[in-house]
Amino acid sequence: MTSSEILRPAEAARRLGVRTRVVIEAMYYKRLPRVRLEDGTLGIPADALEDFDPSVQVRNS
Repeated sequence: MTSSEILRPAEAARRLGVRTRVVIEAMYYKRLPRVRLEDGTLGIPADALEDFDPSVQVRNS
């Protein structure tokens, strides 16, 4: 992966036009890559949003 902008989940959700919860669930189910930031929180590479389809949901039954 090339060095790109790292987004916090709230910013990624804003850019995708979805709730932050959708992005966090996608990170949990590894549908979006996670990057640990210096402050210990997790972020998402901005270029990963291009291939992400928020309409696909994974739920445990």
